[in-house]
Amino acid sequence: MFEGLDMVQDIGTIWPKVLDELKKRVTEQQFKTWFSHLEPEGLRGAKVELRVPGPIYKDWLARRYKPLLEEVFSSVSRESVRIAFTLSDVPSASLPGTPGGTEKATPVPLQAYLNKRYTFENFVAGHSNRLAHAAALSVVSSPGYTYNPLFIYGGLGSGKSHLLQAIYFALLSKGAKALYVPCDGFVSHFVFALRNQQVERFRKVYRELDALLLDNVEQLANSPASREELFHTFNALFNNQRQLVFAAGCPPDSLPGVEARLVSRFSWGLQAKLEPADMETRTAIVGRMSLLLDLPLSKESTLFLAENTSSNIKELERILGFLSSLYPSGHTPLSLSEVREPLVGLLPTKGRPVHIEEILRTVASFFRIPRSQLQSKSRTRTISLPRQVAMYLARRFTSLSLQEVGGYLGGRDHSTVVHAEKRILALKARRPDVDSIISQIETSLQGRC
Repeated sequence: MFEGLDMVQDIGTIWPKVLDELKKRVTEQQFKTWFSHLEPEGLRGAKVELRVPGPIYKDWLARRYKPLLEEVFSSVSRESVRIAFTLSDVPSASLPGTPGGTEKATPVPLQAYLNKRYTFENFVAGHSNRLAHAAALSVVSSPGYTYNPLFIYGGLGSGKSHLLQAIYFALLSKGAKALYVPCDGFVSHFVFALRNQQVERFRKVYRELDALLLDNVEQLANSPASREELFHTFNALFNNQRQLVFAAGCPPDSLPGVEARLVSRFSWGLQAKLEPADMETRTAIVGRMSLLLDLPLSKESTLFLAENTSSNIKELERILGFLSSLYPSGHTPLSLSEVREPLVGLLPTKGRPVHIEEILRTVASFFRIPRSQLQSKSRTRTISLPRQVAMYLARRFTSLSLQEVGGYLGGRDHSTVVHAEKRILALKARRPDVDSIISQIETSLQGRC
């Protein structure tokens, strides 16, 4: 099984042959999308580890292409092989400005932390983030004076990093000496400085800034020395009226393992919470991201993604990036089916499975109509809207096909179900009262035993 072989040399010899064989088994587009980004990590006994660029690729490859990869690899190597997928490593951080190649653990440029798309122009402001967005703009307008420090907090993927980097890019464009760095980067820089007798250089870099933007502050919990250094860095910058901006997953007084004196300083200025994005904001975010990715979406597809993805903006970015890799630029606007089908099994699940009979009973009860009316031929508005809601929920909570859903609801064809789903998605985005009604029905369905 590979025992006694030089692992690095063996994988280097086998992998090109595997790729050549894969090109014969899949289409050119499939190869470019799924296999061209794979990197072999090495051989571990009879297991081959392949590095993939992200979790969506990992899930899709494991579900759709793992048997093919194992077959091809086993054929080329003439050994029985198991495939395992691992995510690409995140580069470790180090002291900014240190020349490469002179030390072990060569520093990674601070640009590695930045996403050039994270600007104010690309930030979608809505009810969930309006205060934080306005405060960020004020900081750019009057750094060091308005809201100093600014402390932004919110859940995973709520837009904290986007806002901090937007402030950074805006200050940079005004000629300010600004620095954006995640907290683990700050800690790594400081540890690097300690180990390489560069503490004074570290302090010169951080304490002579016009603005310091520190992300993921909760990660300070495990580094007392770094917290001590940040305390003095904070004082030096604040006393010189330099801008400080922090972000975390919780407010200052809930930060784990952080001393009261530092928590107090985080609380001196404004605390702005980022709430989970509502349906309207998610719809706008999908539209903005799709434009940036040159991924044209139909109105129905945009609403479907906004409705069926979580408020985690990073997860939404990954899903849209995944779709962008499937469809070339210049493609006509993607239909609902073109978006839905590749994402089967990748979108967040909505609670336990629900039987369509439950859906019909609940909808009928909620709208106070006989259940039989949902399956009747009546087209009056008092019946057609509940029927469309039932169709929408059946597509959302069951694995029934379009034809099967139509069959349950009076023998209607699949085009009627497609129309119902599109209409309900549009109503949810346009009318808060409809969105609220359907949310209540969903909660009722999910809460049943």
